[in-house]
Order: sequence, then C-alpha cells, then structure tokens
Amino acid sequence: MTSRLSKRFYRPEGTEDSVLDRGATAEAENRWVFEISWEVVNKVGGIYTVIRSKAGVSVEELGDQYCLLGPFNDALVKTEVEVMEPPESFYKNAIQSMKNSGIKVIYGRWLIDGYPRVVLFDIGSAAWKLDEWKRDLWNIANIGVPWHDRESNDAIIFGYLVAWFLEEFYKQVEEERDAPFVIAHFHEWLAGIGLILCRTRHLDVATVFTTHATLLGRYLCAANLDFYNNLDKFNLDKEAGDRGIYHRYCMERAAVHQFTTFLQVLKSPPGNLSICLSVNQM
Repeated sequence: MTSRLSKRFYRPEGTEDSVLDRGATAEAENRWVFEISWEVVNKVGGIYTVIRSKAGVSVEELGDQYCLLGPFNDALVKTEVEVMEPPESFYKNAIQSMKNSGIKVIYGRWLIDGYPRVVLFDIGSAAWKLDEWKRDLWNIANIGVPWHDRESNDAIIFGYLVAWFLEEFYKQVEEERDAPFVIAHFHEWLAGIGLILCRTRHLDVATVFTTHATLLGRYLCAANLDFYNNLDKFNLDKEAGDRGIYHRYCMERAAVHQFTTFLQVLKSPPGNLSICLSVNQM
C-alpha cells in the first residue's frame, strides 16, 4: 500500500490504471475505506465542499470499497441521494442489526461525481440512547457535555452510531470472507467521538483524523491575539473554558490523542493547500 500511495502523490504516473483501478486491488485485498463527516449529504460549511470534491477520485481508486458515513438530513437526501438496498449481505446485515434496535439507517448513492456509496444515520432515532452514551463517554474519557449543547449531543449520538456500524460491518465481512482491512477517516471534532470509540473498544480499524481548523485555533485567531507569536504562552484549557467550548475542545483533543494518522489541512503561499501528516506509533 505504501508504494501505491507514494506513486499516487509523488510520481507523474500517479493517475495510471494500476492506482485508479476502481477498487479492483482494494477488493482483492479485502480493504475498505470509510470517510466520516457531519457534512456528508449535509451542507453546513466548507467541509461539505471538500468531501464532494474528493469523492470522485476516491471512487476511481477504491470503487465500491469506499463509502461515506454521515447524518441523515431528510431534505437533502430527497434531492441528493438515490436510496436503495445494499447489494452485499454484509452491508445489509450490519444495517439491519441497527434497525432491529430502532435506529433509522439509510443506504444509497450520493448523486455527485463518482456516485459513491453513503450510509446515513438518523440522529433523532437514537436520541433515547443519549444519556447512556454520555455516561459511557464520561467513564471512558472523562468528557462531560452539558445538556443544552445540542450540537455536541448530536456529535455524541453520531459518533456512537458510526462506531456501532463499523463494528457490525467488520464482523459481517469477517464471517463471510476473512478479517478485512478497514480504514476510517474522520473529519473534524463533530466526527471525533467515533474515532475515540474505535480505540477504546479496540476495534481492528486504522483511523485517520483530519482537522481543517482546530476549534480553539478558530476562536483565538478571531480574537486578534497575535496568535502565532504567542503560541507558547496560551493556557489552552483556560482559553477554551473562558470561551465556553471546553467540552468541545476536550472531544477534539481526545480524538487527536487516539488517531493512527493525523492530518492538518494548511494553506501555504500563494494560496495553495498543503497537508501536514503525523503517524501515531502504536
């Protein structure tokens, strides 16, 4: 896999058929890639555009071994998703196991370049599990979330649903084929709970965590505090607490501590994007 990635990113022949084979190699290797974001078929901010723009080339390389996981947004699903039954039994069985517990799960194809698979979870259908999951999150990570922060509470539900699905999917593939190689790529703190659970539940899943801009970094930059010249002087816990985002900051920080690979999207002169990559040595 390393040579394939090197070829893709560093060599001029990186787009040749041996790399962009629409999942033939990934299928032969029993390799699956899930991309998880709150903005999959759910336009909130700029990450929605990032996910859409990379889906096409991801499908060219990975084919149907690539799938996006996100929250169910009824209005957008009606116009952006072709809802259908999954063709493989391991997708069907993983989804059905969640439906049997009262969770609404939608499978389909996102109507964008690449026509990628999507699995979407209805957050409201799992709201009855919120108190249980918040207690569990406190027990495993010492992260408490106030009841009035709906966005953070939704992030907890989403994260637990994602981890639930990944665990069920792995079991189903292992039973039908062999132990799969699963990569789960999480974007931003809103998806970070799922990553934390992959680690604390010891799921055999390689994780990638991407921050497009850190929570506290956004606030500090917006406050005109001469951010870059004072990085070593900030008391991060205090700064997050003063801004009322300490629990969100803790969710993001915990995800960063648990990754297999960490990516930070940077803007480098003259306006080009670059990627800062770090690998956690387990």
